[in-house]
Amino acid sequence: MFKRLYPLFLLCLLCTACASKPGASSRSTVPAEASGSFFQSIPGENRLVFIGAAGKRSNPNETLRFALEDAARQVAIFHRVSGEYAVENNIGSGAFDYSHHTYTQLNYDREGSIQYVDALQYNADADSIEIDNVFFIRATYPSALPVPVSYRPRYSGKNKKPDWIDNLSIEIDGYDAAVSYSGRLSSLADTYTNSCHNAIFALIKNINTVAQSSGSLYQNTGSLFGYKTSSNNITYSYGTLSGFYVLDTWLDPDTRWVWTLAIAPKNR
Repeated sequence: MFKRLYPLFLLCLLCTACASKPGASSRSTVPAEASGSFFQSIPGENRLVFIGAAGKRSNPNETLRFALEDAARQVAIFHRVSGEYAVENNIGSGAFDYSHHTYTQLNYDREGSIQYVDALQYNADADSIEIDNVFFIRATYPSALPVPVSYRPRYSGKNKKPDWIDNLSIEIDGYDAAVSYSGRLSSLADTYTNSCHNAIFALIKNINTVAQSSGSLYQNTGSLFGYKTSSNNITYSYGTLSGFYVLDTWLDPDTRWVWTLAIAPKNR
């Protein structure tokens, strides 16, 4: 009995939460099969689209609030985000003397992002979806890209795979573009966020990248030839983006990997 009543209970509470939002009306959950178009975030006239994700809570109003706060963090990232990305590879002469480490760091106004929540607008009839126990909200924010984007992705096949996934080196309307992905994590919300962050790092690598290599030869009487070699390679990228924007996202229904197409202005 409870299972039959809970969807109605969720619908009622979400409608109540949206009543105070300009332009909002009754809310209905978008079916999962519509997710191919749901995650497209092509901007409109003086409106940017940001998608927030939150794990489903027992309180629907709380779920909605966390999702909107996540969308507001995407707005803060759009305004300004800086990051560092380093990859270290160490290779020795032994068959198992290999190590690989990745270090990442993003900085944006996370605490100040709450100021954008009240500016977010959404159509309560179409702009929410639940997939794998994660609630997504698609909201618009009153702003615009420096140069309008005319690009529109094309989808094909039963899984509605976008054409940009197989085109890893693209430029869109004068913007730098990046295609990134995230393998499946413990939560689809984490997978979605990680894929977006990977797109930031991909674009930052176009700004400043420094590579450093070093090698060493040292004595080791325990080895077969009395010596061992070691080489260390570090690639370090850093930079700041103003205007980072996600144009499209695709969830692979088979692997649950999340793919992201994002852009940023060239003049930074």
